[in-house]
Amino acid sequence: MTGDIEAETNETLYSSKHLFFPCSIVKTLYDEKEGTSVPTLVKTSDGTLHKISDSSMLVQLTVPEDYIGLPDVLHLPHVTEASLLHALRLRYSRDDVYTSAGPILVSVNPYKTVSVGGKSLYSEEQMMMYHDASSSVSQNVDATGQLPPHLFKVAERAYSALIASGQPGLGSLEDSPRMKHVEHGASSVRDQSIIISGESGAGKTEATKIIMKYLARITAMSSDDNLANLVESGASSLEDRVLSSNPLLESFGNARTLRNDNSSRFGKFIEISFNTGTGVIVGASISNYLLEKTRITTQIDGERNYHIFYQLLTGADENLLKELGLTGGVAAFNYLGKNLSQKKSRRDVKGFEETKECLERIGLNKEDQKQIFSFVSATLHLGNIDFEESDDDGSEDAGNSENAQITSAAIVHLQKACALLGLNEAEVKKAMLSKFISVGGKTIHKPQNIAQAQDKRDALAKLAYSSLFLWLVN
Repeated sequence: MTGDIEAETNETLYSSKHLFFPCSIVKTLYDEKEGTSVPTLVKTSDGTLHKISDSSMLVQLTVPEDYIGLPDVLHLPHVTEASLLHALRLRYSRDDVYTSAGPILVSVNPYKTVSVGGKSLYSEEQMMMYHDASSSVSQNVDATGQLPPHLFKVAERAYSALIASGQPGLGSLEDSPRMKHVEHGASSVRDQSIIISGESGAGKTEATKIIMKYLARITAMSSDDNLANLVESGASSLEDRVLSSNPLLESFGNARTLRNDNSSRFGKFIEISFNTGTGVIVGASISNYLLEKTRITTQIDGERNYHIFYQLLTGADENLLKELGLTGGVAAFNYLGKNLSQKKSRRDVKGFEETKECLERIGLNKEDQKQIFSFVSATLHLGNIDFEESDDDGSEDAGNSENAQITSAAIVHLQKACALLGLNEAEVKKAMLSKFISVGGKTIHKPQNIAQAQDKRDALAKLAYSSLFLWLVN
């Protein structure tokens, strides 16, 4: 049953043609106009009666497998939109948030902690189960003898294929023009890719962290002598640094939106390198793209700027805040949104401590961290540089009230921003208030109006923050 249910309740719920619910026909009436019997009263599985007006809304689910929520929807006898969506709904209702579609994993965000046998769905026991080949005979296998769909299963498949391709005699994979191959002894190593996609709030950020945590953990659980030597020489710290990249980039590249409290506002491509002989992580790199720069200066009501601004204002000690000129709190800065709660968030306080720990792990000392926080603070001070109409700016257009000048109250923010960025105050002021046009070898000085000066101010703020973000990624 789908779409346009004529019921006094759940009108919104059943109004989309893309929603399906199993039902049984309770009563059919004869349509005198059409001269046929049309089902008009149906009952859903919860016992609720609904009236429908169009028999074409009924889609047949005829086999038992349509009603039990198979772990792999490609095993359904008839793969239709109705049977697929109903399988996902059934599995979600019993906390089976992962469903396979062949090699593809479909994930439905539960927005809660899911447990298996009293332990987390992402516990070390679960990791061991998916990594250990003998687990396929454990009590956790399904009716087909397979482990349930899971992110660990996807990560293990990619990891095993990579390691196998690098082992002589095991990696005889056919060459593919779409895959990069690296010669490794007598074999050809074949790169593996995992693509994580979905709309905002689908769980892409968390899925990335779960997969990276799994890869870091399984590469450290071997008892091989060579691996033990690598761990002793510092390989484990490399794994920690790889994992630290996620919360660090979240602080500087994620923000709260109306749909998601921790929405990634940039795209990223993470490449993790392995030694196919020992199976351990030997390096990683991150490429970022499409950072949402407009969020640095403006946000819609109810949304926030990037997490790091609020973390710094709520988690830093008073001495640092005073040194950076941030004693006014969140409400004192124009770039931090309106109609937001002014209470200190424990999540932001905890997030600031985690950010500092991650910065330390990637090799940045306290002085380096202070430089980073100076850039963040300078961005906020730039946002508080306000403009007003000028009666006289010393140019040929003196007396033009459309010309802009910095307000007396905003001068302190200009001074602080320039000091934190290491820029010349007079030059920055001139750049904001004037435009220089070269015509025929001559330079014309054109004063800017308020809107133009604001655009220049915002452009500098975006450049400062996005440059810091790119530097952090590198």
